Amino acid sequence: MQGLLETSSEQRGLFSSDSLNPILRHHYENIATGNFKRNDDGSISTVFTRQVDLNGVPTLIPSVYDGKILSEEAAIKRAVDSKIAWPTAATHQELRDYDIRLHQNMLPIDANEAALILESFTPKGLLE
Repeated sequence: MQGLLETSSEQRGLFSSDSLNPILRHHYENIATGNFKRNDDGSISTVFTRQVDLNGVPTLIPSVYDGKILSEEAAIKRAVDSKIAWPTAATHQELRDYDIRLHQNMLPIDANEAALILESFTPKGLLE
């Protein structure tokens, strides 16, 4: 199994020419659809990433679904059921470093801006 961090530098970029990292996609989808978790301090959580071992491989998954932060067990089930190739790494430290870089790219934006970002990464032919 080739993990995200084991691919070429262009492929493992946060944005490649034709795809969006699945964690960032989840982030933008939750903003665009309003399915984020509103926190007590007024901030929002859109992914609340968790590092888990899927088939013995350190894997980064989201745990915010339907406006709730799910338990690790429920988040794993949703992640596996989605059949999405979530980011993986050889070690949990590499995955943590990658997660930090991802979160640095999660800027505060509104639903319209998130929808525009998602639209720009929609493969041609899906909207036609």
